Amino acid sequence: MAGGRELSPRRWRILSFLALHGWATTSDIAVVAGVPRLTAHRDLTGLHTMGLVGRERSAEDRAHAWWYRITGEGTELLDRDLVLSGRPVPLRLGQRDWGAAHYLLFLPLLAVSRQDPARCGLFQWLTTLDTSVWLRERGLANLRADGYGVWLQDGRCLRFLVHVDPGPVGEVIAERERSTLGLGAVLAGYRRTDPVLPVGVVLVIARDAEREANLLADLVSRPLRAPIAITTVDLLHHHRPHEQVWRIPAAGTARHRLIDIPPPSGAFPVDSKVVGPK
Repeated sequence: MAGGRELSPRRWRILSFLALHGWATTSDIAVVAGVPRLTAHRDLTGLHTMGLVGRERSAEDRAHAWWYRITGEGTELLDRDLVLSGRPVPLRLGQRDWGAAHYLLFLPLLAVSRQDPARCGLFQWLTTLDTSVWLRERGLANLRADGYGVWLQDGRCLRFLVHVDPGPVGEVIAERERSTLGLGAVLAGYRRTDPVLPVGVVLVIARDAEREANLLADLVSRPLRAPIAITTVDLLHHHRPHEQVWRIPAAGTARHRLIDIPPPSGAFPVDSKVVGPK
């Protein structure tokens, strides 16, 4: 119960999503909950009226959209429900912020899943914090990734890690450095140990085409055991992530669908056919 009113299962899901992902708009929640935008608006308004979520508008947003976040009261309610039901309480519940991978990969893939659930789907997604826990549990604590996911399409399964290129960082950056500065840090963890990974591919989202080209050239000259596929922020703004936007080292200019990314020789054999329930 919350404020004398019982929450519907969908509103519980919305509250849980906000607690694990941070800020979200009405459109984001519509995608996550798989409902029309008007329904998501009513749910968020109801949760706001009950004091379980707060909302703000950005002065820089010309659309004047509301951004919603779980409140301390909402976090306490969710925490209490998890404890009473015997479920674990996630780390930093209600204190998380979304990252670039959230909007460039997670939400677009989830939207595709809602449109064609018989053919494809985002089976699993872990936030940056949960991905760190997942890697540490597998003895890969030296790696840092922005997310982990499992994508299903056409009866096949692809597990992936994702890294988002933060771009050049600094107040004064020479023009000649913009296409290379900071690129070494994107895959630094893999360079140190070159581990065998329990995923089918490591996805890298480069800030622009020039940085993508430099990353690919570096991977051709200094190959990694980990299978790598790269795209750009601009391409993901114009196409869905499951489409032909991904390039791999030593494969020319060809781009591949996410599910068709060819693993390099010797890659960890985790991709497999998906057998449906009998």
